[in-house]
Amino acid sequence: MKVYSLVGPSGTGKSYRALKVAYENDIDYIIDDGILIYKNKIVVGISAKNAPTKMEAVKRAIFEDLSHRNKVKLAIKSENIKKILVIGTSRKMIDKICKRLELGKVYKEISIYDIATEEEINIARKMRIEQGIHIVPVPTFEVKRHFSGLFRNPIKLLFKNRDSQEKEFEKTLVRPTFSYLGKYFISQKAISQIIDYEITKFTEYLKNYTLNITHFNNGIKVSLKIGINYTKIYPLCRQMQQDIFTALEKMTLINVISIDITVVRIYFDK
Repeated sequence: MKVYSLVGPSGTGKSYRALKVAYENDIDYIIDDGILIYKNKIVVGISAKNAPTKMEAVKRAIFEDLSHRNKVKLAIKSENIKKILVIGTSRKMIDKICKRLELGKVYKEISIYDIATEEEINIARKMRIEQGIHIVPVPTFEVKRHFSGLFRNPIKLLFKNRDSQEKEFEKTLVRPTFSYLGKYFISQKAISQIIDYEITKFTEYLKNYTLNITHFNNGIKVSLKIGINYTKIYPLCRQMQQDIFTALEKMTLINVISIDITVVRIYFDK
């Protein structure tokens, strides 16, 4: 296995350019901030960008936790990896990751200063400091499986290799909870009000309802118990699920794991 490294200070745009570096060097696997990525999927790991504190983020990035480390090591051994790209803020960090994951010595080191201009690096740093923006080099739908409550937005880029072949990549912008802008949260009351508003659209058929919201590490589950007109059970429940899901995604960007509706009472027209 050939190990490539992408090195540069924090906030200089390494994760932003990781996919392009991997594509140009025919690399399918990336180690970035505690996770193992294969092409456009997260294989295993716990992302440092989803850590509650800056200290925890650093520990995850260098695989300090033994359980976390062993899971990634096992996945690496089970995959037929010919080339892998390891991203880090320094050569010391890269060496520590390689040693802990038993990857061997670095075959080729790439500096962020060799692949990005000074202006591009300054822009990346400004986004990090002023907006707390980080990049995860996988598509948004993949990020949603592993992150919760982070502001996110897809970025699509088109790359060309030496043979002029084109390939489109997608990356995701996230704002971690350890952002320089401080912690943020969306209150339970705000989430309930969004759901209540969507339910008011169906009051013609609903007689009553109770709402329960359960929080998990990777998102929320919404549970509704309703009394409903018997003629509208299926179409109304389906539409209510879709409307609540769309509203929560649009207004909070929280990952909605499920919206479960239980009909506890049926009413008949007089």
